[in-house]
Amino acid sequence: MVDINAISIGLQSIKTALDITKELRGVDSLLKDAEVKLKLANLVEALSDAKIHLSEAKVENQELKERILELESKLQSKQEVEFREGFYYAKNAETGAASGPFCALCYSDSNKLILVSELPVGMRDFGNFRCPKCGTVKS
Repeated sequence: MVDINAISIGLQSIKTALDITKELRGVDSLLKDAEVKLKLANLVEALSDAKIHLSEAKVENQELKERILELESKLQSKQEVEFREGFYYAKNAETGAASGPFCALCYSDSNKLILVSELPVGMRDFGNFRCPKCGTVKS
């Protein structure tokens, strides 16, 4: 990933380009055409470097913004669930009512709310609920 160095390099390239531009303004008309072409080539190179490094920084900035949104969303979803009696329950923001129960293992491992199924009375030797995803059975 691009770090602060990419931004610094991009800014340094822009500074170099500006310095070259100032030199070109002061070029005496008696200088040979080759010297002007060399300065212009250096200017184009410095501006190209700046463009590349700043583009990389822009991409990294966008990736970091997306990551922040993802983490904020996960944080908000964690605040909207509560753990009780071995299961997670989701709180409805509008009514305040809780839905669930959801598998504690699936939520802890992958942050996914998987609704557990109630087992028939004849199959409750080890528990009352079973997760359809991971198979955990719990009372």
